[in-house]
Amino acid sequence: MKNKLIFLVAATMWLVTSCTQHNKCVENPFIESANTMTLDITKVELNDTATVLHMDAYYRPHYWIKISSESYLLADGKKYALTATQDIEADSLFWMPDSGEASFRLTFEPLPHNTRSFDFIESDCDECFKLFGVDLTGKKHFSRPAGLPADAIRSTENIPDTLPAPLFTVGETVLRMHFPGYRKELVHEAEVYVTDLLNGQQPYTAPIDPETGTAELKFWQYGTAQAFIATDMATGTVWLAPGETIDLYIDMRQNGVKLLKRRHQKKGTPDIENFQSVYATGTYACLLSPELYTDQLPEMNLDLLELADYALTADEYTRKIIDVYHSLSDSIAQSTLPTAGKEVALTTLKQNVIAAMVQGDFFRTYNYRQRHDQWDRNKPLDIQIDPLTAENRAEVCRLFPIADPKLLIGYHLFHVAELAYSYDIWPKEAGLEGTFISDLKTVLPLVKKANNALLTEDDLKTLAGLQNPTFYREALQRMQENAQAALKASEGKAIIEKTPETTKEKLFDAIIAPYKGKVILVDFWNTWCGPCRMSIKANEPLKEDELKSDELVWIYIANETSPIVEYKKMIPDIRGKHFRLNAEQWGYLCEQFKIDGIPSYVLVDKTGRYELRNDFRNHDQLKSTLKGMIE
Repeated sequence: MKNKLIFLVAATMWLVTSCTQHNKCVENPFIESANTMTLDITKVELNDTATVLHMDAYYRPHYWIKISSESYLLADGKKYALTATQDIEADSLFWMPDSGEASFRLTFEPLPHNTRSFDFIESDCDECFKLFGVDLTGKKHFSRPAGLPADAIRSTENIPDTLPAPLFTVGETVLRMHFPGYRKELVHEAEVYVTDLLNGQQPYTAPIDPETGTAELKFWQYGTAQAFIATDMATGTVWLAPGETIDLYIDMRQNGVKLLKRRHQKKGTPDIENFQSVYATGTYACLLSPELYTDQLPEMNLDLLELADYALTADEYTRKIIDVYHSLSDSIAQSTLPTAGKEVALTTLKQNVIAAMVQGDFFRTYNYRQRHDQWDRNKPLDIQIDPLTAENRAEVCRLFPIADPKLLIGYHLFHVAELAYSYDIWPKEAGLEGTFISDLKTVLPLVKKANNALLTEDDLKTLAGLQNPTFYREALQRMQENAQAALKASEGKAIIEKTPETTKEKLFDAIIAPYKGKVILVDFWNTWCGPCRMSIKANEPLKEDELKSDELVWIYIANETSPIVEYKKMIPDIRGKHFRLNAEQWGYLCEQFKIDGIPSYVLVDKTGRYELRNDFRNHDQLKSTLKGMIE
């Protein structure tokens, strides 16, 4: 995909092959794993003089892909070079048509007759296309990964009679992550997002040992948590009990499964069988059984274009949520899922109902902005959204107990925590008083203080009278200790620039003044912003590679909503100048540049002229623009 100095000299005549008795032809070959969903191999033709791959490409219309002339097939440790192309030119931009689909052929040196499988490697760069385990034997199904221990298999096959209860305990959890059939070309780092009742979602990463294909994560956990595995080419969701040492076995072949599913969808044929992407040990490993889930069972779609029509009155919207709940809960009851599977599905549905009512006014407002492309939040809407009332919420509370602790075992645990933040808008019919939700209303402000090492003994005294004061006291004290240790560890490493002492109107000019004559990228971000962190992570390697230059300055501006401890832990790994502004300063700059969300970027050229460049949310656009300016 990268530009090459040496270009392929294509064959002057196309080699015509056919699937006769002297040749071998494999239609829709099984592909074990891939680092992309852009390419698929629909047919492999093999003979004594060539191996021909019939390729399908799927990508955004009017965007380009590229196939390198250094592409090769790898079989039994030997490379077989690309020799010709048809309907695509190697090393040239191939622009996708309106349909977003295209086909072409690639011809390689002949594979040996006894080849059972091969890898397609579009050159050795990290971002180049790679398809592994292209089968030539007629394989059709995915079996379990080799080497899975018996206890992990038993744990996930042991379907419970009912959902296990959530735990209100504190402990240091150890995740030992195993990647059977690990290939360093697919992923280098294990990434997990852990969501618990008190701390919301927290990211954790660890390098994968290329020799063993394993990684280990340790973190403190406060109550039952849900972990989303976000590692490239391997995703999945698991539930975690505090203080356990848990072995996770993550199947790296998920993109291979997706390729097969797409083929089935295009043909209109039955889908492949359930694929289990994660195996585990531990208290909640039983919730990983594929028998508990089905792709066919509908769930409430929180897509705001469909669910939250801005034209609905509060009563109409509430009625719609109730009708959808009744319809979907009936479908769940009539399904063939085991009892625990029905509980998982129903719990997840209830969580979505809670979200729909907590955020109903926001959802309908967003729906209007989406339909009318009206994103200037400084301007009022052209219409008035009919606000939800206590009576509307009371109607929904008659459907099910919304403070049931078992709601913490569904797929959207964070929706339940939203009840604590919106406590005051719920009527008495909600039954929140004296539950873990009312406890959270007291505890969550203290969590913020503990994570900033500001908790006091007087704060802890307010826990008296809660349902589970011992749990909350232990959790808060542990958070405070961890925050104090993190602050000590960051001493001398986390450098926060002094904010210029000037008026807010002159603040931005004062921040960039020391770097006059250089290209400056100003990144508005915060620690709690997932897309911000992802973008920063993608940009860091560029500072030592394509964008390494004394002519380019990186400035990062956050505000005081970034907890100081987390902020100081993160910024040593983000090379650049760091400023942490107060609410007034941040608000003025957001108004000055019409910032509609974060991450947002302001680009300053060498003349000092600056402008908002939110097209830089496209990483490739950011990279190419900056590269052109410093060159």
